[in-house]
Amino acid sequence: MRHLASLAAIALLAIPSGCNTTQKSHAACESDVDRLKDAIRDTSAYLEDLRPRLKASFLALDACDRVTTDCDAAAWLAQAEAMRAEHLDRHAEFNRAVDLWWPDACVPYIQSYRINPPDPKMYKGYFYSLDETGKQIDELIERYSKRVAI
Repeated sequence: MRHLASLAAIALLAIPSGCNTTQKSHAACESDVDRLKDAIRDTSAYLEDLRPRLKASFLALDACDRVTTDCDAAAWLAQAEAMRAEHLDRHAEFNRAVDLWWPDACVPYIQSYRINPPDPKMYKGYFYSLDETGKQIDELIERYSKRVAI
């Protein structure tokens, strides 16, 4: 019985310390929110800019698949690989901004409306868009690689 009481006392001390979160300063929270908003804005612009380039690459790939058309698959492959490098950089920057945003450490500033972070649904949607775009770029690279090998 004495051991149970000791364990209970230890548990009572351990639980609050485990739940204690570190609070960031207002400036740090504001900086994180600004970084996240900038990442969302930059990612949105990147995806808008990438759409026509992806479309052109897929149209060129369709033309390459036709026997009657001349195709510079190596040049298109190089462009697709450059798109992948750019995409990986953008994805990493976006991940970093999301990882640095720690809402639990900024609760007092959020509750008092001193900072206005974006809705998590918004930036989670960008993860999906970035993942899907990455798959399209990988498909281009795979198919152009096959054309270059022929």
